[in-house]
Amino acid sequence: MIVMSAAAIEGVNVSNRFANVMDSVSYDASFEESDVMADVMEKVIIDWAKDQGIIDKEAYYHTDDIKIPSGYKLKADLVIQPYGKKSKKSTTTYGDLESDKSAVNKVIDYKLQRNPSYNLRKNGQIERYAVNPEGLDASEFYKETSQYSLLNTLPPDFFIDDQKKQRLESLNIRLEFSTDFMNTLKTEYKQDQQMVKRCIKEAMIIVGIEVLGTILLIILFALQKNRTRFFKALDRIWWEVIAMIAICGIGCIISIPMMIAEVSRQYVNGNTAGSSVEVAMMSSYMVMPVLIGLFAICVQTTVWRLKEHNFLDSTLCVGYFRKWYRNSKERQKLEYEAMSFAEQHAKDRIRQFQIARRILIAAVILLICSISALGFVGFGLAVLGVFAIRYLTKYSDRYAEEQRDLCKLVEQIEKISNGELSAVTDIAKESAYYDYSQKLTNIGSGMEKALEAQLKGERMKIDLITNVSHDLKTPLTSIIGYVDLLSRDETLSPEARDYVQILTKKTERLKNIIADLFELAKSTSGDIKINLEVMDMRRLIEQTLGDMEDQIKEAGFGIRFRCETENTQFLGDVNRMYRVVQNVLENALKYSLKGTRIFVNITEDADHIQLEVINTASYEMNFTEEEIMERFARAEKSRSSEGNGLGLSIADSFTKNCGGEFAVKIEGDQFKVTVKFQKITNENIV
Repeated sequence: MIVMSAAAIEGVNVSNRFANVMDSVSYDASFEESDVMADVMEKVIIDWAKDQGIIDKEAYYHTDDIKIPSGYKLKADLVIQPYGKKSKKSTTTYGDLESDKSAVNKVIDYKLQRNPSYNLRKNGQIERYAVNPEGLDASEFYKETSQYSLLNTLPPDFFIDDQKKQRLESLNIRLEFSTDFMNTLKTEYKQDQQMVKRCIKEAMIIVGIEVLGTILLIILFALQKNRTRFFKALDRIWWEVIAMIAICGIGCIISIPMMIAEVSRQYVNGNTAGSSVEVAMMSSYMVMPVLIGLFAICVQTTVWRLKEHNFLDSTLCVGYFRKWYRNSKERQKLEYEAMSFAEQHAKDRIRQFQIARRILIAAVILLICSISALGFVGFGLAVLGVFAIRYLTKYSDRYAEEQRDLCKLVEQIEKISNGELSAVTDIAKESAYYDYSQKLTNIGSGMEKALEAQLKGERMKIDLITNVSHDLKTPLTSIIGYVDLLSRDETLSPEARDYVQILTKKTERLKNIIADLFELAKSTSGDIKINLEVMDMRRLIEQTLGDMEDQIKEAGFGIRFRCETENTQFLGDVNRMYRVVQNVLENALKYSLKGTRIFVNITEDADHIQLEVINTASYEMNFTEEEIMERFARAEKSRSSEGNGLGLSIADSFTKNCGGEFAVKIEGDQFKVTVKFQKITNENIV
């Protein structure tokens, strides 16, 4: 892009150099075919006219900036007509060429006289010019004879001077130029011609650089992978606006050199000051890089849209139509998917019947119109078509009724599958689907009775566990008390003390089992009070590991804790979740292979945080995930460990009471427990 900007600035300089010679030099014309001698003649004649006082010496003419070498001579026979006076004749010479004929290389004769077709007044004024000089060019009242035309380039006061009250009557001029003069002009012409050719070549190179630079920008932008915030915002602008900006930028890039060329040309012709050229050049130097950068940005966003295949979608003309069409198709698809299978089937079949009926109606109309050509056959076909339409209409109506009943039957099936076992329909007895509807009703009733019986049995089990747990608490408390008294008796023998210690451990274990049974019964029945609050999973794990430090050391396992997320907040009950983590860790400590490590990980996804506890089992796990989650199920069939088979069931129940998910996964000898909760952020804390 820097090279393109530098090339654009150089294009401004080329335009300036080209403008300095563009009016006097032609690309392929020779010196003799050019207008150089006409300019020289005009310069010499105006300088002579100033010297003779024919025109104002102080006035500025465009030939004043033209410089010509020495070595020329002008001889003029002049007739001037003052108004109301006699004409004046004079013969003058002008120039620095000596009267040596051998030094003369070129001679030009120029004759100028008044056009006699225009009438004169008595005082010598031209009638038409005197009546209305506004809008008239004085040169049109004269005729010239020469190989070079100067009639339209000489100043108006050269012909008619109203201030001096005189006009030109006739003028015969002979111009003689020396060999050195002509050689100098030809050399300067060739130099200027070379300048024009060089400027054209440089302009072509600059255009090539700009085109090549644009291609390289397209390739570079096509390889780009990331987008800044500025370009992401730019990509949302309609492409027509981008294209308009790019076209305006290209137009400005092209027009600025042309503007510089025109300003420089005006300066060469004497119509503007040199400071105007300098201001225009400096402004162009600053504007060109900005325009190139603007063009590059437009190319960049266009290439990105093409690369991402959303070019048409980003246009105003096509994009809105495409989006409307896609949204319409998506809406129709969603509406179709929202229908049940029966509704979709009915809609498709009814549409088919409608299409067939329309085709038949069109065929009957065509047959009726062609009866005159087909005769009796056409009439018979038309009658058959009418009966076919009537039958098809009747059949399609009956089919629509059947589809309506089918929809009701499918709706009843969906209600029963969603748990509404008492769902019924109002299908008429005459319908082919009535018997099926009644069978579904009977199935729902039977399932509802079976469910009620199952729930009744579950409630009885829970009540039994609750009552037994409650009834065992009282005698167990007495037993624990008496065992405690025995443990304080110092008169017991060592053997008796060992028996007392065994009783203490077993009664404590029995107490824990009864407490677990009671908690599990309450949790399963739903008769449990849950106090949900914002918790931190990381802090919960760290606290539990700290509380279980002695137990972990005694078990002899290494625990590797890793947290892979910063936000570990979730909604749960503190006491219940502490028990969940404690049960899972105790289960891992009890059943892990000696010498292995236990891994505790906290991970996250878009909406959830997840606790994973992974250990290597010390036994062959010949059971499924569902079996180990049942009450009193133990992984070790020999029951040599101190588990009671309730730890994972309690953890599962408590996790679900708090709104989480509890899962067990077995992979070879790896036993993994997963606890998953909805992640809490500042936006969704209520």
